[in-house]
Amino acid sequence: MGQLGEDFVKLVDGFVIETKDPKILDAISQLDRESRLLGISFYDMYCMILQDGTKYKSLVSEFRTYMNLKKPAAFVV
Repeated sequence: MGQLGEDFVKLVDGFVIETKDPKILDAISQLDRESRLLGISFYDMYCMILQDGTKYKSLVSEFRTYMNLKKPAAFVV
């Protein structure tokens, strides 16, 4: 995994750890279940929902806000 991938994983992990909103935590749990059912990594699934943005709108919105506050210089939203 390259530096960009590692930075993305750190951002997602930080977001998951820091989030307190029960609705967002439920969406993260659902996303985790779906990724396991599909046999792909949680981070790959997370990346897919960020690109699509239709199914988990509140999660995507919250993460984009978080990312804008915490992102390394390499990320642009």
